[in-house]
Amino acid sequence: MVKNEYQYLTDQSLLSLWKEGDYKAFDTLFKRYYDGLFRYASKSIPDRMLVEELVMDVMMRVWKKSGQIATPPGFKAYILRALKNAILNHFRSNIPSTVPIDEHADDFTLQTNISADSKVLQEEIKEKYLAAISSLSDKKKEVFILSREENLSYKEIAQVLNISVNTVENYMSASLSHVREKLK
Repeated sequence: MVKNEYQYLTDQSLLSLWKEGDYKAFDTLFKRYYDGLFRYASKSIPDRMLVEELVMDVMMRVWKKSGQIATPPGFKAYILRALKNAILNHFRSNIPSTVPIDEHADDFTLQTNISADSKVLQEEIKEKYLAAISSLSDKKKEVFILSREENLSYKEIAQVLNISVNTVENYMSASLSHVREKLK
């Protein structure tokens, strides 16, 4: 097949050719989607090097599948979902771990060198934290407490509440954003 003819082939045709060992087919898919994926990821992540690394990782994972990809909704939807998951995983891995304030409340009161102002400030922060949690919807609050205070994994929470892991992730993401906003 002539090189220029690849650009006119559908994604499914290119995947079929790639499955048969035609590496130019993957090269065409790569060139077809790289710039768009890069622009999409750049909207969420300002670091160009990190964006390039995420996009290349996604394309490398696709490469490793050697054309063995089932894409009923289409390759474009598949590759975009893979990039969204990579971005979410990046943000998840950079979320600082939180510890319930109640766990350290006794530590605060044992310190004798803490000024009265600091104690008042700590109580205010604790109250705002508890108020932020109590202002969550019942399901989100339950997921948040199971994760942060009971130390259950997302998978365990999903099993306990009989919901999907994806729903747990969405609830936690929304809850963490809500709590951070309330504590500002």
